[in-house]
Amino acid sequence: MKSINILCFLLLSTTLSLVPFVAFSRSFTSDNPIVLPTTTHNLIDPAVLDVDGVPLKIGEDYIINNPLIGGGAVYWKNIGNHKCPNVVSQHTSSIDNIGDGMPVKFVLKANDDVIREMVAINIKFSNDTSKPCGNETVWKVDDKEFVVTGGTLGNENTFFKIMKYETEGTVRSKYEYKLLYCPPQLMCKDVTVASHENYPRLVAGNNGFQQFVFMKT
Repeated sequence: MKSINILCFLLLSTTLSLVPFVAFSRSFTSDNPIVLPTTTHNLIDPAVLDVDGVPLKIGEDYIINNPLIGGGAVYWKNIGNHKCPNVVSQHTSSIDNIGDGMPVKFVLKANDDVIREMVAINIKFSNDTSKPCGNETVWKVDDKEFVVTGGTLGNENTFFKIMKYETEGTVRSKYEYKLLYCPPQLMCKDVTVASHENYPRLVAGNNGFQQFVFMKT
């Protein structure tokens, strides 16, 4: 009788030990694969590329350009007779508003020398800090959602991200991107171009977006 009880105990123990294995094996199928710790999936975001397909780098100067017909380069504009230029505007193909744009630099907190898609950055115009208005170059978004200058690096209203814009048959370059305004803990907003006081200005909102390209100077 004792031997029968021992045999039953062993059979029951074997059955119970198989249950976790069966449950585990059923939870991972071809539709729910196991991701091993050694995978590198999504560990490195793609680099943002200029019009020549070269990654954007920290410390380099770039022109931000609207590649569409009638569009133009982004520049620093003084609207309202301020001491320093105060808004981020865009040239157009009209005779009164043609220009080559003003170079910008990208500032990145992360330990990387390349600008990557959807990684928070600061943007500032490349004006010598020793010159007048040299400390007024950082982009920010004001209460009316216009992109202006005079920001402080690291403030909540100075964070932007760059997102790949997928399209075909573009006029200037296949390396087109969307610019997003992304304050911490809040939803990102698309940056587009809107006319205000007869000037094309960059604005962050939910009323469409504008694609841009980056040209190394």
